[in-house]
Amino acid sequence: MSNLSKLFKYTFKYPLNIIVGLLAMFGNVVAGFMIPLLMITIIDVAIPTENQTLLFQTGGYMLGLAFFGLLLGLINTYNSQKVALYAITDLRKDFFKKTLSLTSKSIDSFKASRLITTATNDMVRIQQFFQMLLRIIVRAPLMVGIGIYMAIRTSTELSTLFFITIPLLLITIVVIMIIAFPRFKKVQKTIDGLNKTALETANAPRVIKSFVTMEYENKKFNEANERFRNTNTAAQKVIVIAEPIIMAIFNMSLAGLVFLGAYYIDKGLLLNATTNDPNVGVIIAFNSYSMFILFGLMMFAMMMIFISRAEVSAKRINEVFDKEAFKQPKTPLISDEISGDITFENVTFSYTKDSNPALIDINITIKSGEKIGVIGSTGSGKSTLIKLLPRLYEVTEGKLLIDGLDIKSYDIKALRSQLSIVTQKPKIFSGSIATNILQGTTNHTFDHLKNASEQADAYEFIQTYDDYFNHLTQQNGSNLSGGQKQRISLARGLIKQPKILVLDDSTSAVDAKSEAEILANIHQYNQGITAIIISQKISTIKNLDKILVLNNDGKVDGFAPHEDLLKTSTVYQEIAKSQIGYGGALNDEQ
Repeated sequence: MSNLSKLFKYTFKYPLNIIVGLLAMFGNVVAGFMIPLLMITIIDVAIPTENQTLLFQTGGYMLGLAFFGLLLGLINTYNSQKVALYAITDLRKDFFKKTLSLTSKSIDSFKASRLITTATNDMVRIQQFFQMLLRIIVRAPLMVGIGIYMAIRTSTELSTLFFITIPLLLITIVVIMIIAFPRFKKVQKTIDGLNKTALETANAPRVIKSFVTMEYENKKFNEANERFRNTNTAAQKVIVIAEPIIMAIFNMSLAGLVFLGAYYIDKGLLLNATTNDPNVGVIIAFNSYSMFILFGLMMFAMMMIFISRAEVSAKRINEVFDKEAFKQPKTPLISDEISGDITFENVTFSYTKDSNPALIDINITIKSGEKIGVIGSTGSGKSTLIKLLPRLYEVTEGKLLIDGLDIKSYDIKALRSQLSIVTQKPKIFSGSIATNILQGTTNHTFDHLKNASEQADAYEFIQTYDDYFNHLTQQNGSNLSGGQKQRISLARGLIKQPKILVLDDSTSAVDAKSEAEILANIHQYNQGITAIIISQKISTIKNLDKILVLNNDGKVDGFAPHEDLLKTSTVYQEIAKSQIGYGGALNDEQ
C-alpha cells in the first residue's frame, strides 16, 4: 500500500465529499444491522404473543430502515464516484505535466508503450480503486467490526463459531495476497509488450505493406497476445480458486450455526423465558450477523486482490513521478535577448554511465550571426551535439556556454524560446497547417505566417489548397509528402525569429532547387541569427562561414571553412571524394 498511499493526496482535495460519503456509508451499514435486531422482536415476541400492534410497528421500522439505508447508499455512491472522477482527473493532469517536464534521459528509460499503458490502463485501475475506497474498502472492516459486536451482543454462546471461521478466512486472504501480487505485476508488463507491438504496427503501415511483412507482424502480435493471455489466465486463476474456497467457508459456517444452535437449544440456553420456546429469532438474527461478517471478510479478500493490482499500477505511476525532471537554477537568468554566441569547452557527453561517449572533448566557439555547417559519418554525434543546446540532455563533462554564461544558469523556458531546432524527421500534429506552424508562438500576424512559409519554400504548395493555411493535417502528417512536412516544420522554426537556428538535415526530403532557395532565404532574411546546419552533403554546407567535422569517435576532426578543411581534415576529404559528382565537388570550380 506504500505506493497507493502516495496517491491518496488526490482524494484529500475533496474533504467534504469524503466526509459525507463516509457518514452515509456508516449510516447505511448501521441501518443494515438494525433490521435483524428488529427481526428478533417480531419472531420471538410479537408472533408468539400475537401482538399485531407490535408486529406492524416493528415491520414499519424495518421498512423505514430499508429505505433510509437505500438513500444513504445512493449518497455514498454519488460522493465516492465524484471523488474518484475528480481525483483521477487531477492525477492525469499531474502525470501529463510530469511527463513533459522529464529530462530526455529520464524519458529514454521508459518505452513509449510503457508510458501509454501507465497513462491509460494504470490510471483506470487507480480510478477503480478510488471508487471502491469509499464504497467497499472501508465498508468491509465496518461490517466485520459492527457484525462481531452485534453477534456477541445477540448470543455469546453462538459466537464461539467465529473461533473457526474467521481464522480460516484470514488465512485464505493472506495466501491470496501472497500469490496474487506477483502475478498481476507480470500482467502489467505483458500489457506493455502488447501495446508496444500494436503501436509499432500502427506507426508503420506503409513499411509493413511495402515489404510484405504482414504475416510476420501478425505472428509477432499473436505471440504478444498469447503471452498476455497466459499471464492474465495465471493471475485470474487466483480469483477463480479463491471464490469457491471462500464460499465453502461461508456455507460451512451456516451449517455450523445450525448444529451449534441445535446444541444450545438442547442444553436449554437458547429458550424464550416466557414461552419456553426456542429463540428462533435470535438464531436468525445471529445468522444474519454472521453472514454480514463473512460477507465483509469475503469483500475484504476480493478487495485485497484488487488492491494488489492497484498497488502495481500505483508503483508504475510513481516511478514516472520519481524520475528526474528539468532542474532550474536557484536564481535563473531570464534573458529576453541573447546574442547567439556559443562555446563548447571540453564538452564530453554519454547517454548513460556505462555507454561509450557520443561526444569527446569538444572545443569550439561559434560567434553570433555565424552560419555553421556540421558534417560527419552516421553515428559521429552530429544530432547529439545540437540536443545539448536546448538542454534536452546535460553535458557529462565540460561546459556549454551561450553569450559566455553556462547554459545551466539560464531559465529553461527563456532559453528555449530563443532557439529553433528543425529535425530531420518532422513532427506534424493533427490540426491545420497554420496551427502546426504557429505551435509554441504567440502574437504573430498573418504576414508573419506567410513570410515564414515563403522562407521555408512552403507557401507555393500551401496556396494550392482551397482552405489555404486552414488545410487540415492528419496525425503525423499522413496526408502530406515528406518534403511538405519538412517545409512546414522549417516554417515553424523560422516564424519564432530565433537567435539560434538549428537545421538537423531538415532539407533532406526536398529537391536540390528547393534546398538552395531555402538556404538562400535563411542567409537573406536571417542575417542576425546564429545558424547551425547539419547535413550529409558537402554541397549544402560548403559556402557557410565554418564547418564542424566530427569523426566516428565523436571528436572534432576539423572546424574551419570549406577550402581549409580540404587541406587539413582527413574525414572531410574522404567525404568530399565520395560525393564527387553528387553535389560534393572539392571546390567551386569543379
